Amino acid sequence: MILQDFIDLGFEKIAKPILINEGNNYKFALLRENGEIKDIKGKLGKVQGRNLNEGYWVYIFTLNENVIKIGKAEGEKGMIGRFSSYQSGNPKYNAKNGPQNRTIYLKVLDELHKGNEIDIYAWPVPIRYEKQIFFGKWEKEFPIQDAKWHESILIENYIQSQGEVPLWNENKN
Repeated sequence: MILQDFIDLGFEKIAKPILINEGNNYKFALLRENGEIKDIKGKLGKVQGRNLNEGYWVYIFTLNENVIKIGKAEGEKGMIGRFSSYQSGNPKYNAKNGPQNRTIYLKVLDELHKGNEIDIYAWPVPIRYEKQIFFGKWEKEFPIQDAKWHESILIENYIQSQGEVPLWNENKN
């Protein structure tokens, strides 16, 4: 799968990391309400009607338009929460953060220092509703989103078309 395949599936460009603090750190310029990726405060944009800070997502990182990472965002803050997790990987400020966040943080910073362009595309995982009967008498409908399943299918298809996992995906198959 190449970038265009993801775009054809409905993925939209939602962010790009930019260097700050004299190149010592980065932050994400985000999709805004007017459809532009900007490093400004303001109302977030939407993808397929969903705010970036809501729900579950699958996403890709591209390096000079080549897909290098396929991932999922399952936290309550959507893609914004995922970005915060990656930024918390800065070892100068957070030695306790998980190895994946630290690894991605350092890889992004390294590529930005090399002058390479990284873009992030995402697709909101659909919400389906399922009815369950509890204790044999109470019926309740609740939302289900399965980002892990969507991520697995994307990685599987990427491997089939490219012969290997994306460059920044580790131990995924």
